[in-house]
Parts: sequence; C-alpha cells; structure tokens
Amino acid sequence: MKYYRLLSMFPALPEAPEAPPISLDAAREAILEELSEHDRVLAAALLGFLDCRNVEALLQGHDVFDQRALLSGEQLRERSDLPPYLADFLESWDSGALSDDYPFEALWRGYYSYLLELADHEHSVFLQEWVTFEITLRDTLAKRRAEAMGRKGEGNTSGIAVQGGENHSALLSAITEASSPMDQERILDQARLGKIESISGIDPFSTDAALAYLAASLILDRWNIGKSADIAKMLEVFT
Repeated sequence: MKYYRLLSMFPALPEAPEAPPISLDAAREAILEELSEHDRVLAAALLGFLDCRNVEALLQGHDVFDQRALLSGEQLRERSDLPPYLADFLESWDSGALSDDYPFEALWRGYYSYLLELADHEHSVFLQEWVTFEITLRDTLAKRRAEAMGRKGEGNTSGIAVQGGENHSALLSAITEASSPMDQERILDQARLGKIESISGIDPFSTDAALAYLAASLILDRWNIGKSADIAKMLEVFT
C-alpha cells in the first residue's frame, strides 16, 4: 500500500531522542485511521507494547494506565477479548505457573514471539528486522546485568530464536562509559532510532515507512515534553 496523504502530513522525526514533533497519541490515531485493514494489524501489533506495559503496571499494583493502548483496563482485569499471548501469560500468572525469576519476562517473551510470528506470516520485512534487533538488544542487556550481579548471563535471555541479529558490543561499550542512567537510555534509544531509519525502506510512502514512523514514535514518546501538532486537523484539509 501507498500512504501518500498520511505520510506527507507527518513531520520528520528527530534522529536523536527528544520530544517528537507530534504526540504518540496523534500519530497513533492517524495511522490506525489511514492504514488498510491488513496493515492496521501490523500497527496494532506494535502498539501491543503499550498493552504489555499496562499489564505489568496493573499486576504490580501501580496506579497508572496508558489510555493510548488498544486494550482497556476492564479487558485486562476481566481477561476478556485478549490476544493469545496476553491470555496465555495472564492464565499462567493467575495459576502461579510462571517460573521466571522476574515473571514479566514471560510477558515480553510472549509479546516478541508473537511479533516474530506475525512478521513471518504477513511477510513484513520491517517488522521482522525491527523485532530481531530489539530481541537481541534486550538479550544482550539482560546478559550484561546478570554478569554484573555475578550470575550466568545465558540463563537470563529471552530464549527466543532469531535469524541473524546484530553484535551489540560497541553499543555496550558506549553505555558502560555513559555518565548517568539517563545518558545510557539516550544511547540505547539513539541506536533504536538509527535501526528503524535503516530498515524503513527507500519508499517514503510505503507500509514499512508508516510502521517505522509508529515504531519511532513509541520510542520518542519517552522523551516527550508536550510538543505536538494536530495531525487530525491537517488530514481533514487534504480529504
């Protein structure tokens, strides 16, 4: 699919972690409105990241809920109309069957496994490469944390088999030299944004370009300080 109207209206995203030119909420609404039914499934899968964060917060008793997620708090509490990976995790949580040292590793393992399966089923090159990058990065960081605590790092990775992947040794060196946790997060998110840009494709109006914009928006949202543009009104002008 080509999304000339949608992607012509979106302002360019920053290359470095900082407040995005439009809010994640505005980007989310526009993308879900404009994408075809087939491509909307891929976008919704990326937004499942917000659902996983809400589940983690809910089960830990935190009084926060991201309303931009696709699933409502009521759905999560009542365990209704959930995607299989979330239903399976919550069933294991409710029955006490989780064996991970940190139980929410099972949640994220299910989520990223689902993304890989969807990418393969829908032949989404962008989703396949982005999820592979994120899994290998998370595994590398988990291993680093485990080794810093004197534990064997191999037992603290996702266990998700991926094809290819990257060596993050240079990135690990960079965050080791960072002066603060925030600087470390900035370095990691800079790497994520760079990867998204590199796999977004050469066509600026493609499905991959739209998915890349959403994936980058999810990252930049962490650095948001309220700067936004009203994309909905901009799109109305070009109807």
